[in-house]
Amino acid sequence: MAKPTISYRRKMLLLPLLFLAPALLLYAVFFVYPFLFTFLLSFQQWDMIHPERSFVGWSNYAALMGDEVFWKSLRNTFLYMLMTMPVSIALGLGVALLMESLLRGRTVYRFLFYLPVVSSISVIAIIWSLMYDDQRGIVNQLLALLGIDGPNWLSQSSTSLWAVAIVGIWKSFGYEMLLFVSGLKGIDKGLYEAAAIDGAGRWRKLFHLTLPLLSPVTLFIVVMGIISSFQNFALIQIMTGGGPNNSSNVLVYELYQEAFRFFSVGKAAAISVILFVLVLLITVVQLRISRRTVHYY
Repeated sequence: MAKPTISYRRKMLLLPLLFLAPALLLYAVFFVYPFLFTFLLSFQQWDMIHPERSFVGWSNYAALMGDEVFWKSLRNTFLYMLMTMPVSIALGLGVALLMESLLRGRTVYRFLFYLPVVSSISVIAIIWSLMYDDQRGIVNQLLALLGIDGPNWLSQSSTSLWAVAIVGIWKSFGYEMLLFVSGLKGIDKGLYEAAAIDGAGRWRKLFHLTLPLLSPVTLFIVVMGIISSFQNFALIQIMTGGGPNNSSNVLVYELYQEAFRFFSVGKAAAISVILFVLVLLITVVQLRISRRTVHYY
C-alpha cells in the first residue's frame, strides 16, 4: 500500500482547521481582540468621548495603587468571595445529599431550589431590597417576632455587604446542588455496599467515600464559584450602589464607576487586567492544590 503523499497529509491537517475556523473566528473576535484591546487601553488615557487616546505608560496602575477606594473594593471582593462561596458549597452539598435520600418529591424540590438560579437577577435584587426595608421589610418583621431590632441592612456600612452576600448565596447554591446531585449519581453504589460490609457507618462513608469521590465536582464548583464571586455586579448595582461609603463596593463595580461615571477608561481597563490576573493566579493555585486533593476513579 502506497504511503500518503505530503500534500495529502497537509490536506488532512487542514481539514480539521477548516471545520474549526468559524468557532476560532468567533473566539478571536469576541475574546482575543477585546482582551488585547483592553490590555492596550490600560496603558492609555481615554474618555470615550473624544477619539484621541494618549499613551501614559504605567500611570493608570500607579493611580490605582494609590487609590483608597480601589483597595477597599479589592478587599470587599475577597470578603464577598469568602462570605458566599463556602456557605453556598456547603448548602449545595447538604441539599444534594438530602435530595438523594428522599424516596419521593425529588423533582419538585430540585425545581424549587434551582428556581433562583434561572430567575432574573434584577427581579431578585429588587425583591430582596424590599424584604430588607427597615420599616416594612419582612426580614426585620421576622426578627421583631424574636425580639430583635433589625438594622437598616442596605444603608449601614456594617451590614450592606453581608446583605448582598446572603442574596448571592440564596441565588447560587441551587447550581451547586444540581452539580453535586450529578456527581452523586455517578458514584458506583457497589462501593457503599462494600463499605457497609466492612462496617463503615454513615459518617465514615461520607468522609472517606462520598467526599473524596465528589472531589472533581467540588474542584469545578470552587473554580467557577471564585470566578462568579469576582464578577458580582448586578446585585451591588441595584441593591446598594456600592455604598454606603464604599462598604459594598467591589472590583467589577469600581470598574463600571471608572468607565461610565468618571469616564476614565484607562483606569477601568487597568482594573479589568488586575481582575483577570487575580482570577488566573487563584485558579492556578487551586489547580496545583487539586493534584493532591482531587481523586479520580
